[in-house]
Amino acid sequence: MTDKRNIVIKVKYPVSGKAAIDSTPKMVTEWNVKRILIAVSVLVLMLILLIYIISNDEQKAEVDNAAIMVNAIDKPVTPQVAVKDIETKNLAIPKQEIEKTNSSVKQKKESYKKTADMPINKVIKKPSNEKVIISKAAHNVPRAILTYKINNKEPAGEIGRSVDVEHNKPIWVYYFTELNAMKGNKVYHEWLKNGAVVSKQELVVSSDSWRTSSRKLLSNSERGNWAVRLVDKNGRLLNEKNFKVE
Repeated sequence: MTDKRNIVIKVKYPVSGKAAIDSTPKMVTEWNVKRILIAVSVLVLMLILLIYIISNDEQKAEVDNAAIMVNAIDKPVTPQVAVKDIETKNLAIPKQEIEKTNSSVKQKKESYKKTADMPINKVIKKPSNEKVIISKAAHNVPRAILTYKINNKEPAGEIGRSVDVEHNKPIWVYYFTELNAMKGNKVYHEWLKNGAVVSKQELVVSSDSWRTSSRKLLSNSERGNWAVRLVDKNGRLLNEKNFKVE
């Protein structure tokens, strides 16, 4: 007996009134967040490294400039008098004149030698009783002024040799100083009464051209001989102002 099986084939046609399904392929863009974060991190690290290298180069340049400045300050000055000897020998002048010239040059040499051998902070008294401070770093202090008031970091006037204090009316006195090429160094303002230090203020120079000031309140009970001075960290005297409180 033959086995008969029925095979049914069904074909599904689109239903009228319904749009056919769009089978066109679509492109979907996906961001790889992990790779983006890695790339940004590498870029930030490179920028930090570049800034660090530039900063080190600038600091090294500042240190080199400071070393050159200190060497230039501490370099001794050699008197230039040998040229006069050569010129005197080459001139056809009388022997007496040559001897006078050589004698004068010799005296100048001895004078220069005495000046070079003099202690750095020695005070010389002139006939006018004015005190002169000898210091290798004094040329780094273009201005030092004693004043009653500071306006916009500048002294308003200058005090002479005396300060008049009225009874029961204290008065402020300011010591203004301007420093050049001393960035990073420490200096001190010292106030002295009758030769004894009564106050000392430490100051750190923060730029190559720097202005600063300290002040002292003087009352009727502070009458006497006063002085205020600028010294460096090694105790070298850079400037001094003397005055009398009356």
